[in-house]
Amino acid sequence: MVTRILLDRTYEFWRDMMKKAVVTIDGQDVIKSFHSQEIVGDTVKTYVYLDDGHGHVTNAKLVDAQGIELDRYETSIEQSDDGVMIIFTLTGTLKGELQV
Repeated sequence: MVTRILLDRTYEFWRDMMKKAVVTIDGQDVIKSFHSQEIVGDTVKTYVYLDDGHGHVTNAKLVDAQGIELDRYETSIEQSDDGVMIIFTLTGTLKGELQV
């Protein structure tokens, strides 16, 4: 049985690996910092707030410190004057197996 400490450290590793978001707004890639991140159960949530209220969002991705893409979504979002919160969720299940 996989222990909780292994699960917790795996989710913390995922969270810490993500460094920034790259969001395509009106065809231009814009680098955005995270609003926040949290681990909820077996899910890592990363929140990216777009506060400028202008433009059409067509792509959003998470990248690591070297700019390597970790997660990517195509979308079609029109920003509002109140801004838009993009939430990336990564959920994982780890299974252990004993072989004799």
